[in-house]
Order: sequence, then structure tokens, then C-alpha cells
Amino acid sequence: MKRSSITPWMMFLLMAFGTMAHAHAPLVEATDFGSNPGHLRMFYYVPPQLPADAPLVVVAHGCLQTAQEMADTSGWVELAGKYHFALLFPQTSKENEPWAGCFRTWEPAHQARGAGEPLSVRQMIDRMRALFPLSTSHTYITGVSSGGHLANVMLATYPDVFAAGAPESSFPYKCALSAADLGPCASGERHETAEQWGDLVRSGDPGYAGPWPRVQLWHGAEDPVIKPANLQQEVLQWTNVHGVDADHGQRDELLSQPRVSYRDKQGEVVVQTITVQGMKHGIAVDPGTGPEQCGTTGPYAIDANICAAYWIGRFFGVVK
Repeated sequence: MKRSSITPWMMFLLMAFGTMAHAHAPLVEATDFGSNPGHLRMFYYVPPQLPADAPLVVVAHGCLQTAQEMADTSGWVELAGKYHFALLFPQTSKENEPWAGCFRTWEPAHQARGAGEPLSVRQMIDRMRALFPLSTSHTYITGVSSGGHLANVMLATYPDVFAAGAPESSFPYKCALSAADLGPCASGERHETAEQWGDLVRSGDPGYAGPWPRVQLWHGAEDPVIKPANLQQEVLQWTNVHGVDADHGQRDELLSQPRVSYRDKQGEVVVQTITVQGMKHGIAVDPGTGPEQCGTTGPYAIDANICAAYWIGRFFGVVK
């Protein structure tokens, strides 16, 4: 994208977030993972003595972030070390997207199966499976903001690869089809029916007839960058894909945060939302040494007294 195409949404990001130094988690970079049509970099963390058939969690950073910063703040590395699963951190760059180093999830070239950034991430997963004794049925994805968009893209284009996903601070798959759409989508101005949103997901892998990944959606209640109205649009999208009613969610609380669960006919939670009260744009962390605490504050990482990574890990089944 050329410099002249900067949007108000991107300008807000540039002004709102800076950089911050943290102790580095021990990430390893792999460079030989395939044709890499999305021109991404691949980083991973694997704890010592990884057991056979271990799960893999893909964690995608936001704009103005790196894989390393996501690893250092989110809490995922701590959890992987404790619960013995592998982590994959795809990384984009300002060479790809000059203004904020975002994943290019609004471009049709990076929204399709078998092409662009989605294929690059798929090739990274294949490389991880070649390198380590990973399960082929327990692969998951999460991400924040631009990384949350990437999570939605991957769940739509490779539903056969992922058992579950957790987009954070995001908006629906194919809400934005160009840079001009980013502002209206981020502001929550695009509204479609559940069927229309669901059809967009189904277009990601035309003809797919298998089970869809379960989805947990996180959003800050005071998010000024990607407005909380997007959460309900994502609910409409993913409940439609799963064939459940978006008007019949079960409401409760998770550590005082509103939670809504949508169950299929078998009673399994297939879509779930957590709205973090008082939180702006980013991921929720809860620094400390308690059993449910994790993460470190930093850009996009907000101390909200709840660690999203821990509870997403519980939803995935990789944290016990």
C-alpha cells in the first residue's frame, strides 16, 4: 500500500501506540517453510521435552507490533512452558504494509485459501509439524487487532486445519475488502444479516463441508480503535456458520467480565464472547504469579485483571 493511502484508522494507531522494551522470550526463526507468497517471517517457541502429539497455538501480533513483542507480553510463552504445547508466531512487516506493519487482511489477495498470507501461515504450520511431534487435530489460532483479523481469515480459509480460534479486538472476516473499508469496519458501521456474514466465511473455502472451528471472541468494552459494535457482527457471522441462534446465548460472567456462550444441538459451546469492561484496544493481561495470571503490560497488552491467553487456552483445551 502506498503512503498516500493512509486512513484515519491507521493514523490513530500510529499516534496511540509506541514501543516498549521487555525481557525477550526465546523465539526461534525458521526461514525454510515453503514458497511463502505472503512474504511473512516465521518464529516459534517450543518448550523443552515437548510431548508427542502436542497441540500447536498460532499467535498473531497486531499493527505496530512484532512477533517478539507479542511473545513477551501476551502470556502465551509462560503457558506453553507450563502446559507443554508449541507456539507459532507469524510476523509481517512495514515492507509488506508500510504504515503500521499490519497483516494485509483487507486485500482480496490475502483473504483466500491457497494464496498470500493465509498460505504462508499454512506452510508455517506444515513446517512445525515436520519439525516437532505435533498433533494434526489440535491446532489453534489467536491474535489481536490485525492479528485478530488474520485469525478470522485463517479460520475461514483453512477450517480443516484449526480446531478452534480466538480473534481479539477484531471485526468480521471480509468486512474490509480494501483500505478504504478499514475505517467504516473499525467504526462498526457495516451491518449485514447473519446469513450474509456467514456466506462470507463460507466463501473462504468454497465447498467445505466439514466441522467448523469453535470460536471465542474477545473485545474491550471501551475500544476506540475497533469499536465494540463489531463483536456482535462477529457473533452473527460465526453463529450462522455453526447453525446456532445468535439471539439465544447463555449469559454469565468470567472473573466479573460479561460472557455469552452459544451452544450447538449437542450442548457444546461453539461460539463465545468475553467483553472486558473498561478496556481499550488490545489484549487483556493479568501480571502476577497466581494460577490464572499471566502476561506483562506493554503496547496492546492491558492489565485488566484477567489474562486472555489463560482463558483462551482453557477454551482451546491446551490449558488444564
